[in-house]
Amino acid sequence: MSTPQEVENQAGVNRPVDEPMDVVRAIGQLRDLVCGLGAVLLIVSLAFTAYVYKQNRNLSASATVRQHQITTLQSNEASLKALLTELVKYSSGKPELIALFARHGIQVNATPASSAPAAPR
Repeated sequence: MSTPQEVENQAGVNRPVDEPMDVVRAIGQLRDLVCGLGAVLLIVSLAFTAYVYKQNRNLSASATVRQHQITTLQSNEASLKALLTELVKYSSGKPELIALFARHGIQVNATPASSAPAAPR
């Protein structure tokens, strides 16, 4: 086996040994490293803040749209109930329509409801 020195000599590369770093240069490199890490942390923090802001804005807009849809559905509920009542009255003698209502979970009485109040006995 070859020693590391022999390998370097065979490759034709002889590197001089770096002389020890002085304190001022070491502190300067450390300062550069800390400033670089701070800049990276700032960029990541700003990107994360922008992402969270965008998600919050989208969530708020979605909630506003859903609330508007619910309000619209609630305002149309009375007219839909009246329509359903008329459909139930119309379909009282038609078993195919009663089966269709039953398939969709709407309970329909087989006998038509009289609109006139019953006379007391």
